[in-house]
Amino acid sequence: MRLILLPIKVSHYPLEFDEVDRASLTRRYSEINNLVYRRFGVLLKASQLGSSKGLLVVVLLVVFWALAVVSRLLWNGDVYGLDFNIFHPDGRCYSQSAFDIAGESERGLRELNETYERLGYTASSLPSSMEIAEQNCSGKGLEARVLYPVLSAPFVKLFGSLGMLVVPALSWLLTILVPVMLLLRRGYFLGPSIAGGLAIASVTVSRWGVANIVDPLLMALVASTLLFLPIFRSPRKWDLLGLALLAVGGALTRQSFPIWIAIALGPWIAWHLKKKNRSETSVPRKNPWTWPLVVLTGTSLASWRIIDSVLGSQNPPFLLNNWIEGVSAAANSTTQESIPQVAQSLPALTNESSNTILNFHTEVWETSRHSLSLAFEVLYTEFGQLFVLDRALVVLLALAILGVWRFRGSVYSHIFPSVFLTTLALGAINSTVGINFRLQLSAIPFAIFMAALAIQPLPEKNKL
Repeated sequence: MRLILLPIKVSHYPLEFDEVDRASLTRRYSEINNLVYRRFGVLLKASQLGSSKGLLVVVLLVVFWALAVVSRLLWNGDVYGLDFNIFHPDGRCYSQSAFDIAGESERGLRELNETYERLGYTASSLPSSMEIAEQNCSGKGLEARVLYPVLSAPFVKLFGSLGMLVVPALSWLLTILVPVMLLLRRGYFLGPSIAGGLAIASVTVSRWGVANIVDPLLMALVASTLLFLPIFRSPRKWDLLGLALLAVGGALTRQSFPIWIAIALGPWIAWHLKKKNRSETSVPRKNPWTWPLVVLTGTSLASWRIIDSVLGSQNPPFLLNNWIEGVSAAANSTTQESIPQVAQSLPALTNESSNTILNFHTEVWETSRHSLSLAFEVLYTEFGQLFVLDRALVVLLALAILGVWRFRGSVYSHIFPSVFLTTLALGAINSTVGINFRLQLSAIPFAIFMAALAIQPLPEKNKL
């Protein structure tokens, strides 16, 4: 087997080499191949791409992705009352930061004002100076999300405000290619082709994949964990280092530590449940997901706290924060009203203080009921928009769920439901109605992986 980087054939050497030299050269070439592959395990061997067939799958997906990106640039705007523009309100702050990092602050202010004015913003609502622009972005919890502006700085210097779309678009492509190429390396073609095509055809993924927001970058970072997770082999120290770096990058992209924990927590629990079956002899004695769980949990939590303290706190989820404030206000009101009554009559609470405590329970219940109602409304709207607007993503998720059920005995199959349920919970407590599965993007790479497995099982020699 030959690496793409070393396209040498022994038969190309002159025929006057004797058999000893030919055997020595063949052995030496094999040693070089093995050395390079061990050092750069992510690089693909030509045969592991399935030769021309696997390469054709990758080329076609890249071409279809490029066409999807061009179509988003040409046709965007409001669709069924939803904002399908490629520039978003919170993206204004990321864009201005990228221009600042590139040393083009004044140019960025001018270009962004022109861009957002074309989207319907009035001139009076746009900042007229850098001081006003900074004031508009401060206090929104976006200061710690520096990775996207830093990566976009070279592109805005070259392409202006459109340069903010380069990193999200490439992140969308990376999200598709990582699970697809991992399966192509194992002689698996039909599943990756269909699953990758569905991720490109998805209206939802393309909507957020070409927009000046941080979520596509987080999606790509999460997808890259597939390169380091113990799915095809046991974890190594370099895999753990890779997971740690990705978690730090995620913390610099947006507040996302529950997602990083969920990536390894689901398989870790599944392994222990599977281990309880005494007849299951194929389960290794040590849980291979323990160290990935420790690294992802520790790194994501530590990064979140350190980055928030150094770069600025990110806003907590609205619904959770609103519930805490409501309960705290009710508790403070109850304490202030009941203490004087208790002081007057220590043996027993008066009727008034009893009513105060009853009112406290009523307020807590009403606050909780309102929060649950809003969370249900968010999820109902999310799935309603999904079924109406994006049949491709519905099919992809359905296939992924089928894959989870089909391979439920395999530990790796629990990554997708663990991450997907976590993102649904984050979307509910974020309580922004109608953002069309934006917070669920992190589950897309695992949906592609499991959907591909649902379509066609792996060859017997490559069973996971």
